[in-house]
Amino acid sequence: MKIGIYFETLQNTGGAHHQNIRLLELFKKNLPNSYEINYIVSNEEQKGIIEEKGSKAVLFKKNLIFRIESFILKLPFFKEIYKKFSLINRFEKFLLSQKFDLLFFNAPYEISLLVGKINFIVMLLSMQHRTHGFFPEYQKGHDNDLRDSIIDNAVKKSFKIFVGAEKDKNLLVKFFNADENKIIVQSYSFTLPNLYEKNLDYDYEKTYNNLKLPLEKKIFIYPAQFWAHKNHKYIIDVCLNLKKDKKSNIHFVFCGHDNGNLKYVKRLIKENNLEEHISIFHYLSDFQLISLYLNCYGVLMPSYIGHTTIPMYEAFFFKKNIFYTKGLSDNSVKNHLTEIDIDNIESFLDNLKIIENDKETNEIKLNAAKLFYDKHCDEKKVMSNFEKVFKEYKKIRDLWD
Repeated sequence: MKIGIYFETLQNTGGAHHQNIRLLELFKKNLPNSYEINYIVSNEEQKGIIEEKGSKAVLFKKNLIFRIESFILKLPFFKEIYKKFSLINRFEKFLLSQKFDLLFFNAPYEISLLVGKINFIVMLLSMQHRTHGFFPEYQKGHDNDLRDSIIDNAVKKSFKIFVGAEKDKNLLVKFFNADENKIIVQSYSFTLPNLYEKNLDYDYEKTYNNLKLPLEKKIFIYPAQFWAHKNHKYIIDVCLNLKKDKKSNIHFVFCGHDNGNLKYVKRLIKENNLEEHISIFHYLSDFQLISLYLNCYGVLMPSYIGHTTIPMYEAFFFKKNIFYTKGLSDNSVKNHLTEIDIDNIESFLDNLKIIENDKETNEIKLNAAKLFYDKHCDEKKVMSNFEKVFKEYKKIRDLWD
């Protein structure tokens, strides 16, 4: 069976890219030869990433004609014309020429709306634009209507849907009336733990020291892109409190690509003279990120969005305390987090004191989180879910020529 996997991420897309790279590695290593995997990419850089990992990639160029056609197919009139006369759009013509039996969209891509003649599975990352649609990032290019269209199309037409948490599954059923039997809860996949275990002899200490962070302070990291919903302002307010109380034993590290909110975050830091409390890295290599996890005191994530996240699981793996927005996380991971009230600036420091005053209990909690990671993120468990779906579809696909 020939499976086409649509791949559209680059390094600057953050966690989604790490997820896709790890899935690529797992498919290459674990899927039997009876499955022919080809990655569908839209530029040479993505093609190079795939081929460097030893997998096959086919290039579909999004030229001007494709872009014009994609635009007009958003209009109901032209949609009906295509249906009435059985016209096939350029993307689907390309897919049919490649003779794919099944497609896998590893994120909710807009291009999935152009697929009608080939069955597909899709991974939906979040439905929280329905509960938090007031953030500016949900009102721009990927606005709520477009997100709804992509998800609604997946609910109606896909063979299966993967989501990252039980809470995401519940939102999909609630807001989009999805068939629960079609939804599979699958933990994200991660590159950093695997990379670390393959490179235990790497000089992480030297890499960390080259970041020139204050060695005498407790380092807390926030590996997140700069979106408004990531709530970097909470940490800035925590720093203002520390400054007011003349406490200088804690330092925060922001690392991630800008998605519209970095300028604002930098302005707040500068206006409040907090440069000694916060460091910002726009880009860090995987080895630099690992060195941060190894040397930090913990991870602070005051986000409004994300029932589960990649940094959450990475913190579990590296046995680091993770302070997470109260009430946000999926119930499956809740016991392994330290919840903070993001409406209360004192909440983070209060919870930090509890941890420091009972290190024995905290160590038990960290060990339990690592065991949870080992159990739920084991590559055999991850692959079993995908193989089950592929086998189920193959059995059905064998019913016709």
